[in-house]
Amino acid sequence: MTTSHQVILGSSSIWRRQVVESLGYKCQYMSPDIDEKAIRHPDPEILTRMISEAKAAALVPKIKEPSFLITGDQVVTCEGVIREKPEDAEECRTFLRSYRTHPATCVSSLRVTDTSTGKFVEGTEKATQYFKEIPEELIEELISHGDVMSCAGGFIIERMEPYLGDRIGHESAIKGMPEILLERLMQEIKSS
Repeated sequence: MTTSHQVILGSSSIWRRQVVESLGYKCQYMSPDIDEKAIRHPDPEILTRMISEAKAAALVPKIKEPSFLITGDQVVTCEGVIREKPEDAEECRTFLRSYRTHPATCVSSLRVTDTSTGKFVEGTEKATQYFKEIPEELIEELISHGDVMSCAGGFIIERMEPYLGDRIGHESAIKGMPEILLERLMQEIKSS
């Protein structure tokens, strides 16, 4: 890495921070504070890339030091419908109940921008999580704890361990920060 570049994660998500830190990146954090709902597209891959791009566009002008800015977004698809963060507790209940019979496919896009050159690299990764029977008590507990309300699809696998079924793809892609994709993009941007 160019020694003069710092790493900035453009996200307020504690889950994304944990994944980035687990990879050994020492970074600063900035919240992009954009209106994600103003950005719409029916294709989840295009939607997440558009939101990742908008987050980068909002943050780059605020960054004065040469940096590698990581931005990303995640949505969940279930039964062909895109799910973002639940609007309210009732929508979260509906989401969680549906996972008893339908898997959740997480679509995560990342963009890494070199703020000194404007060059960027991006990619998308998918992972599918199947669930076992999710009891009503757990659904209410998850909602009352509150953090599921800030997660795409209204679930957090860390709080649902006994009720997780098969998974297709990497756990970090379920958490919204695909490790393998991030490492590849970081290598690409450093060598560009």
